[in-house]
Amino acid sequence: MAGNATSNTRTGRRSSPGDIAVSPSDHQFLEFHRQAAALLPDPEDPRPGIAVIAPGKRAGSRERSCTCSGLFQSGCLHVKRLEAILDHYVATLDCKDMEEDFKGSVWYRLATCLGEDSDEDLASCSTHRENTGLIIKDKEGRNLVSYRGRGQDAERLFQRFQLRFNKHEVPTRGAILQKLRHLTLTDTELMLLERGHQSRRYALEGTFWFRFAYHCYREFGRSGIRFRPAVNHRTGEFVLTCLDGSGPELFHLFVPRDRVKRLLDEMKDSISNQYRMPVHPIPLKTIFKISRNTELDLDIRPQIRMIQEQGESRFFEQRELERFRYGDLVYIKELGILARLEPPGSERRFRAPVKTVLKKHRIPEFLEELAQDDQNDFVLDDSARELRILDGPGRLEISPDAIERDWCWLSAEYSVEEASVSLAEILEARSQGKRFINTKRGWLDCMSPALDHLDEIFDKDVARRIDKDRGRIRLSRMELLRLCALGKGPGHRQAGTQAFPLKDLAELIPPEDVPCPGGLTSPLRRYQETGMKWAYYLFRNGLGGLLCDDMGLGKTHQVMALILLILEKEAVQAPFLVVCPTTVLSHWEQKLRIHAPGLQTVVYHGQERSLGKDLDSQSVILTSYGLLWRDISRLEELSFTLAVFDEIQHIKNPATKAYAAARALRARMKLGLTGTPIENSLWELKALLDLVLPGYLGTDRAFQRRYMDAPEEGTERSRREELRSLVSPLILRRLKGSVLNELPEKIEDVMACRLSDQQVKLYRDAISSRGKELIDMLGDRREPIPYMHIFALLNLLKQICDHPALVLKDLENYKDYSSGKWDLFNELLGQAMDSGQKVVVFSQYVGMINIMERHLEGSGIGFVSLTGSSRNRKEIISRFNTDPECRVILASLKAGGTGIDLISGSTVIHYDRWWNAAREDQATDRAYRIGQKKVVQVFKLTTIGTLEEKISAIIDRKRNLMDEVVEADSPEIIKAFSRKDLEAILRQAPG
Repeated sequence: MAGNATSNTRTGRRSSPGDIAVSPSDHQFLEFHRQAAALLPDPEDPRPGIAVIAPGKRAGSRERSCTCSGLFQSGCLHVKRLEAILDHYVATLDCKDMEEDFKGSVWYRLATCLGEDSDEDLASCSTHRENTGLIIKDKEGRNLVSYRGRGQDAERLFQRFQLRFNKHEVPTRGAILQKLRHLTLTDTELMLLERGHQSRRYALEGTFWFRFAYHCYREFGRSGIRFRPAVNHRTGEFVLTCLDGSGPELFHLFVPRDRVKRLLDEMKDSISNQYRMPVHPIPLKTIFKISRNTELDLDIRPQIRMIQEQGESRFFEQRELERFRYGDLVYIKELGILARLEPPGSERRFRAPVKTVLKKHRIPEFLEELAQDDQNDFVLDDSARELRILDGPGRLEISPDAIERDWCWLSAEYSVEEASVSLAEILEARSQGKRFINTKRGWLDCMSPALDHLDEIFDKDVARRIDKDRGRIRLSRMELLRLCALGKGPGHRQAGTQAFPLKDLAELIPPEDVPCPGGLTSPLRRYQETGMKWAYYLFRNGLGGLLCDDMGLGKTHQVMALILLILEKEAVQAPFLVVCPTTVLSHWEQKLRIHAPGLQTVVYHGQERSLGKDLDSQSVILTSYGLLWRDISRLEELSFTLAVFDEIQHIKNPATKAYAAARALRARMKLGLTGTPIENSLWELKALLDLVLPGYLGTDRAFQRRYMDAPEEGTERSRREELRSLVSPLILRRLKGSVLNELPEKIEDVMACRLSDQQVKLYRDAISSRGKELIDMLGDRREPIPYMHIFALLNLLKQICDHPALVLKDLENYKDYSSGKWDLFNELLGQAMDSGQKVVVFSQYVGMINIMERHLEGSGIGFVSLTGSSRNRKEIISRFNTDPECRVILASLKAGGTGIDLISGSTVIHYDRWWNAAREDQATDRAYRIGQKKVVQVFKLTTIGTLEEKISAIIDRKRNLMDEVVEADSPEIIKAFSRKDLEAILRQAPG
């Protein structure tokens, strides 16, 4: 808790610097929401104030304020009293966190059962005082709660639902809770609200049910509470009555009809089962099958006999039955029980006849009834004893008949012991509501759970795709892929001359060896060729996919090769599109220019962005996610051959505008790239696959029911394996360790970025104020080169390229400035953290290291720093190499460039380019040296259009001419450049 206060005992008085006495009665003045709390003013306080403690901007910090003076003062007694009451309150809990204790209570479960996706928000409900307590109604005037309580809690309930705030009056409890709700918003929730959306958590907290559950938690605690279910026989309302430990009724809750089943399922351990209504509904059909010998917990045999004598049809014709419907539950008032309805259209079961003659189509139903009901003694003929129900089919065997561009005609059969049944016959039976198909070994149950996957693949109007005469069915390639994955197949037969590599399609194995395309200036490694061929085969079959290779394995190169391969092999007319974060936009532009110069790169970005009129199949349009949703009305008018989404995890939330815009794009294929594993959340996996291949994983509801809801006993593993086989053809993921033998031990990449508007202004001002005179001096061959002045200016320009706060000497407020390189650095750092790597960062400026320290500390990332002022070098290096919680080391040029081992790091980032290439390599080799067991990925950050880009090119050209004896930060290093080189650098200004 806040402050230095401690609790002497679990429920005793609190001791603090002010020795503020606290008792349990003081808890009534406390309100909290998430991690924020407020203290209502004491009526006897001569100088009242409302004290608030809320999470601060920095992780783990707290902010305190009070209304007594308008500004917080460190000696405010209201704040101190709030801290004391908080400590005392938390000391009474089983845990040390108020929100955690609330979430562990039955009240929070009640809130989620009734509040999730509810439209009963706080503003739409009205609270009315009555002699016996309170009545709360919804906007339609229907009762929600009839509240009696046990004292002053009814008044506090009334206050908690009053949201009005008048500056001339003391705020109500409801208004204060709304204020705390606002103070605890996360950055993500704020972003969603600005875009007109709400997180599930925030939406739940705004419902009537959540506020009522919070009130009950505060007033009645976590124990000694019982619930009693009942149905009003006059109105049909389902009522949940809350009783305290001594027996009196506290309130009646009027449960919405569509929430009854969920409430009974999720709160079954809290609802008393000693009353007449059984908590767990029984199948309605069992009521009509009970005989005189059935053992029942309740004495209801006379009512059952009455219903049976009247007949089922008479029972279901009762007009008042609808009054007692609660979703798929129905209340049988004659029996006083809840029953579960069977699916609509299902036939009634047998009633144990004495003698019956069955038609042929009724035999399987009779066999199933006989197997389930051991109360009936039937005499069977010997010929009927071998008949049985076949619960499910076996292996799926497929024979292709004809192949079109997007569709396939094929014959498919399921093996059933010694017999077989065609897929077309099964689908036709299911579409017509027929349950059983006769075979020589018995009756195949077409509604068997083993065939449920067919509903996930085929729509209800499947009959139009069945060719009855030839016993075949028409499937899209996507449907065929799903059928093979879900149908525990495929088997594979080739029919006649229409041979078709079905197994190859199901497993996405290219049918032929595709050579690497021309036009790529750098060769692909073997695993990169595999990735290119995999993506091309998806393209050929009209599918989309996710390339999830580990960070540093060259996803960009594989995409460039794919684009060139498509242009070489396919007759396409539409351009290509790459959407990526703004921070790597320049990186894509640079890589395309260097490695695929034959492609026309169009950067759609900036204030004067334009697509032009000469786009063709050779064009690759580069844009950012921010512009994608802003300009989607323009972009969705175009058709693309291929749309690539780099770092696709940035748009994994379907509720965002960027995701909706990506869905709206028209492209023959959509391909997602990410180095961050996506298996952490099944919803994220579905969202990304819905983007690149819509419809493949079915609807959200079907996906949740099949793969996310609590599975039936024994099916969890099979469902997980089913999902894995379903998505594995569309996801390619290689880790560095799995392709280690194919990789060089060190991968270097120059990452390009652009200056922010603030940096551009600073850079131009420096060039115009100090560069013109130096350029004139360089132009006069009689004048000596002013190395010292040039070095000072270039050093200033390099600092501007790093971060504006560095050159303006305002490190503490670095967040107030924008830097393109800083954004790119954070992008790379986040990827490395997500993939579990340790990072070595070099910068020649201690001020830049200071900015990084502030950022890492605020992000909760463990780090150490090594600069010239460090005195415990050995301990610093040892911690980085041995402590798994220490993820980053920040090193300056002099302190970390030589003489140390940093082999725990596998990612090296050179934040600013050094004048001396040899010294740059020396610094890299702190991580890339004997003892290193991982591939080392080296990133060198460069700003486009600045001296850094020119220096990078000059260093590469004169790499072997640099004098290693010259200090890397000495003005003497400038002598390695000619007058022409220096003049070109000084003339260079960002556009």
